[in-house]
Amino acid sequence: MNKHLTLIPLALLLAGPAQARSLTVDQAVSVALNQDLGIEAAEAAEQQAQAEAQKALLAMLPGLSAAGGWTRLGTVPYVEFDTSAMFGGGDTGGGSACDDINEADLPAGWTVEMAVGMCEMIMVWMTPDVSSEPTVLQMGLANNYFAQITAEQVLFAGGAMHQARRATRDFHSASQEGVRYAEHQAAYTAEQLFYGVVMARQASEVTRQAQDMVDAYAVTLGDLVDAGVASRADLLSAQAQASQATLDAMKAAHGARLAEATLKATLRLPMDEPLELIVDPDYPSSLPAERDRLLDMALRLRPELGQLDYTLDGMDHLASAAWASWLPAVVAQGNLGWRNPNMALEQEWYRSADFTVAASWTLWDRGAGVLGHKAAKASWAQLRAQREQLARMLEVEVQMALTSFDESMAQIVVARTGSQQAEEALRLETDRFEQGMVNNTELLAAQTALAGARLSVLQAETGIHLSHAALRKAVGDKPEVSP
Repeated sequence: MNKHLTLIPLALLLAGPAQARSLTVDQAVSVALNQDLGIEAAEAAEQQAQAEAQKALLAMLPGLSAAGGWTRLGTVPYVEFDTSAMFGGGDTGGGSACDDINEADLPAGWTVEMAVGMCEMIMVWMTPDVSSEPTVLQMGLANNYFAQITAEQVLFAGGAMHQARRATRDFHSASQEGVRYAEHQAAYTAEQLFYGVVMARQASEVTRQAQDMVDAYAVTLGDLVDAGVASRADLLSAQAQASQATLDAMKAAHGARLAEATLKATLRLPMDEPLELIVDPDYPSSLPAERDRLLDMALRLRPELGQLDYTLDGMDHLASAAWASWLPAVVAQGNLGWRNPNMALEQEWYRSADFTVAASWTLWDRGAGVLGHKAAKASWAQLRAQREQLARMLEVEVQMALTSFDESMAQIVVARTGSQQAEEALRLETDRFEQGMVNNTELLAAQTALAGARLSVLQAETGIHLSHAALRKAVGDKPEVSP
């Protein structure tokens, strides 16, 4: 046991630091598409809508059901009557019902003697003992069993079932557009967060470099003060600038950690896993389509519009189904059954079958059909207004995304030029400071300007990726995921 306890920390020491996960923007989008909770919810809604569509289809097919049962009667129904008078018993004077047979009432070939004999035989069978109690005839048995199979088919329902079927199909298509919308949102969010971390890390790196530069300058200036060639005021100013640079670096580092934590939480990655982001040095420069076709592309491909269009079609079908309640319904039904006891009250099974075609027509439903149609039409009108409003806002969104992309393309040129100018300005100010022509204020300003110019270049490059992603989302383009 002690050997194992010793090897575990030794293995941990030999393992070294945790391996960093390399992540490109395409990989981030792929992870989001596979693990996003919003997509899971949309897919569950799509499966529910698909089940409802299949349910509506099955309602149009024949239905088959089976039933069976056993009934135990506590008291069996019976009929009781006195037949003693038929055989001369009781107060009838000893006469018999068989004594009053008239020859004229007999069939051809029958004699009175033949009829009397047959009559007496029947009477003996019914009541063999004329001196017994009144006769009891049972109308059933104590144990009764039945089994039945029923087939039912709706022949006509005023078109309600067909309209309901079409509505569920439209709602299923709308839910599929909902899945596509969730995928677009997840992909765009992943791209935003990815480049947000890139930008935050760039800001942290630039501010750290600026901090190192100012710290090194403050140390050099301290040596010059000790040598008597620089003033104490210049040193204090440099030290104050170094303190501010340290604060800026700390804020930028905190922002980078926060951005990385948000990305990991969204992609459901381990928080303690190091993350190495790999950025493509080539930024996108082309549009998803021609400029004059971007709006048409958005109106055709945006999943939100597709979802509303399919929902509008479904609500229209529901409104038509509400009117169908005014028409008659025709149903055909067939039954095949088995019962025990049989018709002779014998404990044996017998089979029976029947077929029925029934029609029903609701003549007055207290206005339910009219109100149902009115409610469906009101919902349709509400969705139609939302659809028109969304289409108008899409035009604004596409224009803003296009403008942002154009600005990003222009900013990268300006930022790179500004960075080159800031580097040259710092070189000149450094030479002039060393020659004693300027004080440290101008030099510190040049250093700060260079740090800001470098950060502007990095942010402009990242901004191109973000604006291009926003433009692709605005026009409804499919998320880009490289294999």
